[in-house]
Amino acid sequence: MKRKISNFLILSLVVGMLAAAFYQEDLAGQLSYVTGQLVAEQEEFVVVIDPGHGGMDGGAQARDGTSEKDINLAISKGLQRRLQADGIKTILTRNGDEGLYEKNAKGAIRTLKTQDMKRRKQIIEASGADLAVSIHLNSFTQDPSVCGAQVFYPSEGDPEVVAESKAAAKILQDGFNKDINTRKARGEMGKNDVFLLRCPSSPVIIAECGFLSNSEDLHNLKKRGYQEQIVKILHKSIRSYLQQKSRSKAQ
Repeated sequence: MKRKISNFLILSLVVGMLAAAFYQEDLAGQLSYVTGQLVAEQEEFVVVIDPGHGGMDGGAQARDGTSEKDINLAISKGLQRRLQADGIKTILTRNGDEGLYEKNAKGAIRTLKTQDMKRRKQIIEASGADLAVSIHLNSFTQDPSVCGAQVFYPSEGDPEVVAESKAAAKILQDGFNKDINTRKARGEMGKNDVFLLRCPSSPVIIAECGFLSNSEDLHNLKKRGYQEQIVKILHKSIRSYLQQKSRSKAQ
């Protein structure tokens, strides 16, 4: 009887030691995971936010006179506030109603527009951004029924930059489809005929947040609450992309 008790005590002791070892290993693993997450959160990312158009270039215009450039800027500033609150460094290509051409510049609108686009691209390239997001609104007057938000990415250029841009575009497009394009989902699309998307040095996407030519989109886009909804989708998607990028770097 004593021998059985002794064997039982030894077995219990061994089981206890193994359990403690497994617990410590699991705890260490959890601590390692949490520490990794904190390091990832503290990593300084750079995001360039490009409010499309500005100044003499109003962009798309609705029948009621609503100008694209103003809504682009409102959405961009809201996004900047959210990203900065996360500790993410953000750069706005414009902070007010102005174009990125020289003040008091004179010349054909086409010439000034070319200068404007070149400077936007220079800002993105000089920043070494982890991601650049250009905010725009769409218009298709030939068919006012066309609506919804769509994301574009460069289809040509450095394969890694194209792949990263496409990954970011898909995340954002999925967000738009879930919360905005509830009637008809859209797909992210590669393009090479837009200046900002031509052979970029950093991942870049264009977010067309709705159609000013569509009465329902126009009605929504003019409301602060709807603009904030778009900001939340952009913010969540960018965060998701940066976290994905951080995990890839860690591997």
